[in-house]
Amino acid sequence: MAGQPLIALPGRHRRRLAPTTRAAVVSVAWLAVVVIAPRVTLSPEIRAGALFVHLISMLIGFGAVLFVDWSGILFLAGRHSFGDVLRTAESALTPTWIGFTGLLASGALLNPEVTYLTTVKLLAVLVVGLNGIYAGTVADRLTRHRGHRPPTALLVQAGLATTLSQLAWWTAVIIGFLNSQT
Repeated sequence: MAGQPLIALPGRHRRRLAPTTRAAVVSVAWLAVVVIAPRVTLSPEIRAGALFVHLISMLIGFGAVLFVDWSGILFLAGRHSFGDVLRTAESALTPTWIGFTGLLASGALLNPEVTYLTTVKLLAVLVVGLNGIYAGTVADRLTRHRGHRPPTALLVQAGLATTLSQLAWWTAVIIGFLNSQT
């Protein structure tokens, strides 16, 4: 039947938590990682497994973010419709948060050396999570304008959220790479 999904996914009609509640959950989870990670000691084999999960989670989460941002660039270039961008963002929501959650969970097991760069990376990860919640609220408001151009102020908010997202993700990725070289 046209317009009906082939597979009914569970939870599609669940009510989402308020943004402030989501921000509190992200902040508490992040703080738990910051407190737990330096105290964890694992065998080299288990640490390697945690690092693998960390890298896969980064690939999933950041890859989804890059895909949405690429769709936004194509919209600005006139090659995608606004609806295309919204559909891409909606499709990428779950992998983005799965990746972020995997990063937190695996990061808690990596026992990083506490340095200035590691602290900056951890703060960048917090920004990724909190900005992701903000970007979600902006996306919800953008969805109300499906079919026509949203107000410029709302597009500016989306652009700022996207820019902050890219800065925070790339900061975490680059510092993670640099830390892996020492």
